[in-house]
Amino acid sequence: MVEDNKLFAVIIAGGRGTRFWPLSRNTRPKHLLAISGGLPLLRQTVDRILPLVGPERVLVVTTNDQAGEVKSLLADVPPGNILVEPAGKNTAPAIALAAAHVLDRAEDAVMAVLPADHIVSPDGNFLSDLRDGAELARASGRFVTLGVRPTRPETGYGYIEVGEKLGKKAFAVASFTEKPNRKKARDYIGAGRYLWNSGMFLFPARRLMEKIKTHVPALYSGWETYRSGGRTREDVEKFYSGLEPVSIDFAIMEKCAADSAVLNASFDWSDVGSWEAIDELWGADAAGNRSNDCVVVSLASKGNTVVSRKLVALLGVENLIVVETNDAILVCAKDRAQEIKSLVGEMERRGLDKYL
Repeated sequence: MVEDNKLFAVIIAGGRGTRFWPLSRNTRPKHLLAISGGLPLLRQTVDRILPLVGPERVLVVTTNDQAGEVKSLLADVPPGNILVEPAGKNTAPAIALAAAHVLDRAEDAVMAVLPADHIVSPDGNFLSDLRDGAELARASGRFVTLGVRPTRPETGYGYIEVGEKLGKKAFAVASFTEKPNRKKARDYIGAGRYLWNSGMFLFPARRLMEKIKTHVPALYSGWETYRSGGRTREDVEKFYSGLEPVSIDFAIMEKCAADSAVLNASFDWSDVGSWEAIDELWGADAAGNRSNDCVVVSLASKGNTVVSRKLVALLGVENLIVVETNDAILVCAKDRAQEIKSLVGEMERRGLDKYL
């Protein structure tokens, strides 16, 4: 595949992946784990896009406590392309930070914003869709998101209502909806005109910052000062110091649906958002039990997910998640896996930071 020299990949690699506790921790979050495919998810994300975007046009936004391992894992990416946030402020500030560096290199650049911890296949379909999305963003000035055909009434994803057809796989966006309840999610599936929001976006960089100026003026003001400065550590700290955390979905996409388009993705996708997602990634025994190759002995037990370095014996249990690390054990009903984030919050409240 021929490279697109005006396309830059911005990979957001600063999250904690709390729903994957206790495997995912503050200093070794989900995107640094080899959950599926043999390599850490961040490394897989970079390898996947290199045929289209060479390493010199890959920018990774990460945090202080992850930067060292990110740089070690991505030795082929120029060190100056690893952008370190002084504090996590959600995705809008992270994308704006990267946009300052992208616009230095090309005022007409398109940014492909990608999470560091998703799994897609096959790579060829993904790259083809990414190229098509970049061409649409460049030609139309629209903000393009990659939408995935839903397979279940998932409440952990955002949904995109598809509008008029713009091309072979491209549609106008009628609306964005964040994480509906179960009934609404079922209604969306039944309607047949909704796609999952994959969280992968293509923005004409200059146009994105124009919209941020309109809708998030405080962010734009700090960004403008940062861009005109020396890009020192002090400059980025000053930029972030007064910012309120805000996602790109809330700050821009929900307000700019009329300026957006969605591409119906031709690849399989998982955001590996919780332990439930393992059901789609790991093989199972005859009873539907899955493990990370540890020894599992089960009787009258089905649908369980087990991660351990020890033998695990299951007797008369169903649909449990059992995860053992050197300092913690999680036992969770599979249908409550989304609530692990709240469990982590409770540990924080109790001052149990050494386990996080």
